Amino acid sequence: MAKKNRKKSSEEIKFEKEFKKLKLSAEHGAHFADEKKEDTHFETEEDFLTRMKAFEKAMENPDKREIRALLGYPNFPAVEDLADDELEAAIELVTVALGNENIVLDVLNPTPEREIYRFLTEELLLHDAGMAGAGGMTMHFIYEEFYPNHLEDIKSDVADILHFLCRGHNAGLPWRIAFEVSLYEEKVCQEEFETFLNDHRRMFKGICFIGVDSIETSIEGTEAYAQVSFRYYMDESSHTPGEFKAEAEFYYELFDDEYLLNRLVIPELGIH
Repeated sequence: MAKKNRKKSSEEIKFEKEFKKLKLSAEHGAHFADEKKEDTHFETEEDFLTRMKAFEKAMENPDKREIRALLGYPNFPAVEDLADDELEAAIELVTVALGNENIVLDVLNPTPEREIYRFLTEELLLHDAGMAGAGGMTMHFIYEEFYPNHLEDIKSDVADILHFLCRGHNAGLPWRIAFEVSLYEEKVCQEEFETFLNDHRRMFKGICFIGVDSIETSIEGTEAYAQVSFRYYMDESSHTPGEFKAEAEFYYELFDDEYLLNRLVIPELGIH
């Protein structure tokens, strides 16, 4: 009778992860200090002024060395030499080394580990060190600023707009709106469309956003489209209380490497 695979304990998983880090480090001759502990000491006025001077000096003369030079030219393994189960440990090696120099990579959307590691070692390390570490400042790089994920941006905007219209939260309007928008078969400017959305939100006081059930997005050249199913609730003040389902269509156009909303259709809410 075949034995069932035993679930590994958290201690075993942690040991394997650390072992892989040590193995990668030993094989490629790189040494990495432990992650910096949070500095909890009280900052005096003198400390603050010293940091500000360092910051101002770095602004005037940013470090033009590549980040890999700042790190001492570590010998990270090539991405093609790593097995899938080694990627997590390899990424941690790089991020700890960067963190020790106050450099952080933020990845906003789900991205394959192999691509993250490739970007770190083949692109980010070649970037200028700039003001990293000056006055204790942390330099943040965002992966999506190098490789925009337009579909995820559209999904995020769609959810924000529906939240706004259905009083899901009090956040401001999403900023990815075209300079001209089609509204009731006429072209209106961005400011007029935003005013319309604000007025619509105020008018539907009894509405409450529940959530998005499904969203389908597509991009064809300079145009993008999203078909959305969502739910909302109407309270007693609406005279028609209950939960409702609705469909929405979002149309986008490409402008300066961003897709901007240029038409919104939600028949159930009287928007077209």
